[in-house]
Amino acid sequence: MEDLRHQKLKLDLVTPEQKLFSGECDEVRAPGLEGGFGVLPGHTPLLTALGGGVLTYVVGGVQHHVAVAGGFCEVAENHVTVLADYAVPARSIDPAAAREELEAAQQRHAQALAEDEASERRARAVLERAAARMTAARLR
Repeated sequence: MEDLRHQKLKLDLVTPEQKLFSGECDEVRAPGLEGGFGVLPGHTPLLTALGGGVLTYVVGGVQHHVAVAGGFCEVAENHVTVLADYAVPARSIDPAAAREELEAAQQRHAQALAEDEASERRARAVLERAAARMTAARLR
């Protein structure tokens, strides 16, 4: 049996606009629609939808946090590919601005509940992104 302790994962983290990270890491933790999950070297193949929250990848014991919302994660042969609809590194998020965005998104979502289903879905997506940014800002 192969010793997995010294293996690395290859991580590609991309959005429609940019590549945020491509390189080796020790571990990836991500928010799935069904709950959070972690990936270590030797993980079984996986394809899952991403929820909103914080994706964390570990390089040499250092944790890097990224606010994500929507998209997919695929794991195959020690390669993790994250195709995120939305992703912003925590280090680039202003906590005060993130708090204001979250409050505004919560108010808009509450208003949208009284409107049509499409408005509520759009407001929920904005709220999910704002909540992910706020959580990531706390981890900076």
